[in-house]
Amino acid sequence: MKKYLLLLICLFSVLQSQSALVDYQINLDSLNIRYDKVFGQEKLETLLEMSRAYWDTEPSKGIEMGGRALALAQSLEYDKEIAKAMYYLGTAYYIDNQFDNSLNYLLKAYRFAKSHNYKKELADISEQLATVYFQSGKISKTYTYTQEAREIYEQLGDKVGTARCLNLFGLYYQSIGNFDEATKYMLDGLSLGKEISHRSIVGELLNDIGSLYTVMGDTLKAIRTYREAVDYYKSNQPNYKTGVFELNMCDLYLHHNELVKAKIHLDKGFLIATQLKSKRLLRDYYEHLSVFYTKLGNYKKAIHAYQSLQAYQDSISSEQLSNKIDDLDARHVEEIKNQENQILRTENQVQQLEINRQYIVGLLVLLILLLVIFFLTSRYRNKLKDNEFLHLKNSLVNQHQQELIEAMKQLKDSEDKLRTANDTKDKMFSLIAHDLRGAIGNISNGLRMMLTDKDLNLSEEDKTEFLQSLFHSADNSFELLENLLVWAKNQTSTISANLKMVDASSIISSNIGLAAELAKIKSINLSATSNPFVDVYIDWNMINTVLRNLISNAIKFTNKGGRIEVKSEIGEYFVKISVIDNGIGMMPEQIENIYEGKTTDGTANEKGTGLGITLCRDFLVKNHGELMVESEVDKGSTFSFIIPRRPMNDQKFREFVKRESFISLVNS
Repeated sequence: MKKYLLLLICLFSVLQSQSALVDYQINLDSLNIRYDKVFGQEKLETLLEMSRAYWDTEPSKGIEMGGRALALAQSLEYDKEIAKAMYYLGTAYYIDNQFDNSLNYLLKAYRFAKSHNYKKELADISEQLATVYFQSGKISKTYTYTQEAREIYEQLGDKVGTARCLNLFGLYYQSIGNFDEATKYMLDGLSLGKEISHRSIVGELLNDIGSLYTVMGDTLKAIRTYREAVDYYKSNQPNYKTGVFELNMCDLYLHHNELVKAKIHLDKGFLIATQLKSKRLLRDYYEHLSVFYTKLGNYKKAIHAYQSLQAYQDSISSEQLSNKIDDLDARHVEEIKNQENQILRTENQVQQLEINRQYIVGLLVLLILLLVIFFLTSRYRNKLKDNEFLHLKNSLVNQHQQELIEAMKQLKDSEDKLRTANDTKDKMFSLIAHDLRGAIGNISNGLRMMLTDKDLNLSEEDKTEFLQSLFHSADNSFELLENLLVWAKNQTSTISANLKMVDASSIISSNIGLAAELAKIKSINLSATSNPFVDVYIDWNMINTVLRNLISNAIKFTNKGGRIEVKSEIGEYFVKISVIDNGIGMMPEQIENIYEGKTTDGTANEKGTGLGITLCRDFLVKNHGELMVESEVDKGSTFSFIIPRRPMNDQKFREFVKRESFISLVNS
């Protein structure tokens, strides 16, 4: 009964294989018909397709078609097709178990693709080289070429090629006994194959994973993996991979002594091996067949199968083949070096040609440059004589123009000085005619009235107020006259600063004493709240005039019963003196126009000249100082100025002003 069951299974397998072979033959017939009708590149592409179609069924035919494709590609000088034809030839020789010829063409294809920078072709060739070296037992080279192929596939985004490389990495680690890494890489490849729905890759990986689990002794995982793989192989046409799958299934069942199931898959594997005439599949078949008969107890047939195994083993893997592969590797390394040397020689030749070209171009440029220089020199000599006369003429004209410009400049300076002097005279006469005349007239009329008017009957209080008014007029007249004289001298540049080290507190004390009586008349509290001894580098008289004017202005614009404070602050580079009052204050626009000479009456109708602040500014400039003003209407004003503690030039003054911490607003 078991024999009939086995017979039926084998018959079914044959029929299934025959159906797949019919489809395969139809495809080949179609390619043969097209080959007879096309020419040139289309004929070349057809030959390449035919070579690939014969790989898994008639590798010898694949070799023939690949050779014809290579010859045609070389005659047409299609470089990329040359690389592909050598790759197809190498693959066909590998499937036909001619590893030496396979490596010969694959290594040539590798060098050709690398020299032409064909990325995709180089990756495919590297992957196939890794496979051939693995089957030849050259494990280290398997890893090297797989790594190169994977890097290129990932650059190109080729997930199919990446999945194949992951499987090769798994086989590599399995061969060296690192089963954990082998499992990891194979499962990663399986996941990627399922992601892209590539049935061939998924089937191949499931087959290799099942084989790995079998070697590891994990039977349950192996059975589960092979069962999943069945769905991916049952619809495929007979090829080397399906043959390997059937023999792996046989191996699994042999491990569990399920001899009936093992024989079913063994016969399927034999059928595929004979159809493909694959020596490797027949070798593996007889190896499993020997184990099968040993387990069955038929030692005679087991020995016969082992003898057949040895025959195929000798034909496939021999010492001579290993020597050929080593020789091919050595030649490949030498060819790579020769290729690199040729590239270097070519680059050197190109560089030498470029140097020669640049040398010739340089000589031509130099010759042209010499001709241009000769021509320009000739023209220059001709023009030089003409230009000498023009230059002499222009020199005379320029000299005359410079003299005229200098004369006009001197005339303008004289005019400006005359205008300034005239303006000074006009302003002085205006002040004398109006302010000084009015003030002295008020004093004269008041005194005349007191002396000549017999009917004038004044109380003591009225007399006191009248005399205070006359005192204000006299004081204003004195201030006006003194400022007027000093201002006039300053405008005519006859006053220069006599700078020396003096005590700043003496200036404050002197002015507080002089202004005390005037402040007392308006019942103003005038005091110096901070007046330490500190040396400053100034003109004592000029700065005394500045402080006197500021205190006088503060008294003028402070109401009766008000308060005026004079204080000093000592900084690293300057001393700051401030006159602070709680008088009527100023609006922002009044502060901005403070130097225009405009004036207003004081709180007791005191008259101003408009010269005081201008004079203060001019004197402070001569002493490397600055004036600062802060004011708020109805709250009072603060007039401050800074004076230097040591000698300094204008540049140092500007630098130190920026550094001093207590300087916030400078009106210049």
